[in-house]
Amino acid sequence: MDLIHGGDCMKRIFAAVLGLALLTSIVPATAASKAQNEWATTHKIVYVGLTPKDQPNFWTENETDTTTATSDGAMLAFAKETVANTIAFWKQNSRGKMKFATSKFFIGKAGTATERCDSSADVKAAMKIAGLKSVPIGTHIVVVNVYDTCGYAGLGAFGGNSVNLRSFGTTTLIHELGHNFGYYHSSAMYCKNSDFKKFNATNCSVDEYGDFRDLMGNDEWCPDTTLSATQRATIFHTPLAKSVKIGAELTLDVSNMSTDRIIYEFGYKGNWYFFEYYVPSVNRCMSFSSILYAPQIQVRMIGPAWTVAKGNSVGPILIVRSDSDLPTSVVNVDPEMLPRDLTLTGFLEGESFQLPGAPYTLTVKSTGSTSAVFTLAKN
Repeated sequence: MDLIHGGDCMKRIFAAVLGLALLTSIVPATAASKAQNEWATTHKIVYVGLTPKDQPNFWTENETDTTTATSDGAMLAFAKETVANTIAFWKQNSRGKMKFATSKFFIGKAGTATERCDSSADVKAAMKIAGLKSVPIGTHIVVVNVYDTCGYAGLGAFGGNSVNLRSFGTTTLIHELGHNFGYYHSSAMYCKNSDFKKFNATNCSVDEYGDFRDLMGNDEWCPDTTLSATQRATIFHTPLAKSVKIGAELTLDVSNMSTDRIIYEFGYKGNWYFFEYYVPSVNRCMSFSSILYAPQIQVRMIGPAWTVAKGNSVGPILIVRSDSDLPTSVVNVDPEMLPRDLTLTGFLEGESFQLPGAPYTLTVKSTGSTSAVFTLAKN
């Protein structure tokens, strides 16, 4: 198991619940033997909360007095809410293809949550508490040990059937189940001086969690959050990516999520490029002051091999630039104004851009409220 160190998991900490700060990122575990993302499979979450010896009522205690009797304490109620949110998210992002059975919840006796770094031992303890000798295909054991000392917020397995959590908020659970379903991280790439013509491992850096609008990357959960169309197309195949016709004007249409023109793909010498339209929403749950929020065509790519080697589980890579690097600002049209130091996560109307590692140029012809027109031409 390779631990990925950094500060990206800080947003995934339910501090009010755990009263602690995790300083390392969410990481995937090694691949499991059988895939969990077959459409014929009905998925089921078996949630097991291990209980600290010094907090025997961790899951059952209520924070305030209530005149209405309840079988769930504040922590258990919160856990059930995160599971409901997670199931809703994956149903939405698979466009209803994923099916889930009723989840089950179990609480271990005091002393089952211990200070150790042993994800396998925690899973075995959870299976014993849940009465499982084996884990059927489609079942996901989610075990919470708030005293886990490994340093991650959560741990999933590619195509796996278990999730270990120390931080048990909705964002972390969605993210780790994503690994079980076959997802890698949603990454971002920046080349020095925003010069992607010098496309190599020395000049370019990859931020493994850098995609700001994707829960497999750097986004936070809320009812409106989603995955990039690229992630959904490469794993769920919904939407289906359309092939780019070189030289033709192509329309990206996001007027509804069932359109067949949400995403286009183009392959060149083993690299794959994906084009999707992003119109920033005022309903975003979190925003970054350093990012330009404007209608834009975003380009994500998979490959070459050196980009994957920049991290432990690099997935589709969002191309980002800095406006201050550009000879002419795309933010300020007034030449008397200095460029603002904003991160550009896509390409605006009128821009042209040569694809990294390919002799083809993207030109954004127009951007509208729900659609954009672009061309891809050979240089």
